[in-house]
Amino acid sequence: MPSTRDIRRRIRGVKNIEQITRAMNMIASARLRRAQAKAESARPYAERISEILQDVEASCANDRHPLLAQRPVTRIGMVVITSDRGLCGAFNAIIIREAEEFLSKQTAQAGLITVGRKGHEYFERHGATIDRQFPQPSREVALEEFGATSKAVMTGYLERRYDRVYLAYAQFVNAFKFVPVVQQLLPLEKLTAMEKRVRALYQFEPAAELLLDVLLPQYVEVLLYRALVESLASEQAARVVAMNAAADGAEEMIGSLTRKYNRARQASITRQILEVMSGAEALEHVH
Repeated sequence: MPSTRDIRRRIRGVKNIEQITRAMNMIASARLRRAQAKAESARPYAERISEILQDVEASCANDRHPLLAQRPVTRIGMVVITSDRGLCGAFNAIIIREAEEFLSKQTAQAGLITVGRKGHEYFERHGATIDRQFPQPSREVALEEFGATSKAVMTGYLERRYDRVYLAYAQFVNAFKFVPVVQQLLPLEKLTAMEKRVRALYQFEPAAELLLDVLLPQYVEVLLYRALVESLASEQAARVVAMNAAADGAEEMIGSLTRKYNRARQASITRQILEVMSGAEALEHVH
């Protein structure tokens, strides 16, 4: 049995861990509120620009835009969005597993564009083909941070390095749940077939074809931006849950160690009393 000194040392260590995890839980909770607001505000923006693009495309005489072009698939690209840091439970593992399961069903060759250090390290260890690697953007997700990623994706598709591009990320549901998602990013689906609704009649200036040239790349950026902010919100939600579970586990361990310490201390006191009594008896026999 460990000594009472060793048990006290373990209790102090676990208490320190509990304090750290409680603090990290509070920080992650504050960050989650901001990330959740950003993720929820990105959804109506993406939906609205999709509706606008449908109206613009419906007015185009020529719908053969390069970002809409379908071609035989010999090589695919996949953007995998994970985090740079750990301590967020199974967050990264779930996204990576979803991406791996999807890729295992594909017959075409695949090249990865990783966003976030955890995904990059995993796929590098397992010998996957990584074409580009980008760090996880900051919590603000500024345009200059993810602009290089969207440019790499669109350039790869337009230059025919990829015949199809997919996006793997965590879709935020609520503070306790996220869903791993793999969705097609390029070529963009035929926008007029995405949704049947009554469209207003517009007159465009400049021509609808020129507007489409500007709006379609921006739409790809919006889809990527939405995936990034949803992933960041999901990461913070996963970290809140993980740190709360870690703190509760530490508290439970402290209770268990405290009981063990009390039993060890009681046994030590009993042993000392027996030793004193034995010594007193020995002295009585001597006299």
